[in-house]
Amino acid sequence: MDIKRKVRREILSLTRPQHGGDIWQYGNVEDFSSNINPLGPPVELKQFFLEAVDKIQHYPDDSAVRLKKAISNRFDIPVDQIIVGGGSVELIRLFSEVFLERGNKVIIPQPTFEEYSFSCRFIGARIIYFPLSEDNSFKINFEELFEKIDRSIKAVFLCNPNNPTSKVETKKKILEFVEECEKREILVFLDEAFIDFVESPNNFSCIQEVENHNNLFIIRSLTKSFAIPGLRVGYGIGSKPIIRYMENARLSWNVNTIAQLVASKLINECYDHLEKAIKAIKPEKNRIFDTLQKTKIYKPIYPDANFFFVRIDGLGINSQEFKKTMLKWKILVRDCTSFGPPCEKYTRFAIKTPEKNDKLIEAMNIILTHIKKPKNGEM
Repeated sequence: MDIKRKVRREILSLTRPQHGGDIWQYGNVEDFSSNINPLGPPVELKQFFLEAVDKIQHYPDDSAVRLKKAISNRFDIPVDQIIVGGGSVELIRLFSEVFLERGNKVIIPQPTFEEYSFSCRFIGARIIYFPLSEDNSFKINFEELFEKIDRSIKAVFLCNPNNPTSKVETKKKILEFVEECEKREILVFLDEAFIDFVESPNNFSCIQEVENHNNLFIIRSLTKSFAIPGLRVGYGIGSKPIIRYMENARLSWNVNTIAQLVASKLINECYDHLEKAIKAIKPEKNRIFDTLQKTKIYKPIYPDANFFFVRIDGLGINSQEFKKTMLKWKILVRDCTSFGPPCEKYTRFAIKTPEKNDKLIEAMNIILTHIKKPKNGEM
């Protein structure tokens, strides 16, 4: 049997998205490629695991009631407007499976998180990319975006703060766009995975607005906020109809027992950990930005979130080569080539503790010195 003939045509042309955090293949290196809380997990995490481990002999609560109640209490959102998943990536796929069909048109700004386009291609949707301008620090020009939307568009995917650019849009701009899309019966998928690392995040988040906008679905991630990428917990907040249909279609027992119990505890008892992280990030953000800017070779964009997006082609090397070079000094950064042009000219790295950031800066300065030195008598 020719199995290839049995496979959906969308699958035949799929290539998996690339991500940071691939530290497992490099051994003893410092991981700056994954943008998680620089303070690491809360100290209570191990105890939460120990308290939960005895429950592993039981099936998970398929409705994840305890976890949904924790989210509900934290954000004052009704439980029936919340869905949880095995990481926010599962909810990206689920949203696409529920609301998109083969041939539907979607708009996705570029560069942004690759999982949106991957899930859309998996379904067979037609992607219209909306390029973000380097000249505008990769911020969204909403006037131009408005011109792209009409009733032929099924959904628009937005990431705020955006990954990999680390730029945040105002709540006002986002909601104005959501309202325009609502008039045209267009869904808006809004990823707020990094919103916890923006100063005054409540001033930028739109989660309190979902009840007033029937077309809006928002995802959040505990992975980044509490530095638990290995646990895989994310959640979505949307209008009641959106959540109802997504609940109908999700996998049974999609969030395991330990993940549900630990995540509930983190949300209920450890949210001050995020406030500490924001305070720790700000001075390091300013220090790294000033240091890199002074080199005149590295071209950093001032970040709104907890990671940097830096143009490095002044070194005479591309993003992939920069990653390989940094690994020589045991520093893992994100090769941004997979985000598409012009990201092959950029690198991305997280903001960590002062001591770890010192090592990053030292390695970047060494590379800078080396590329300035003549090689074999030539520049």
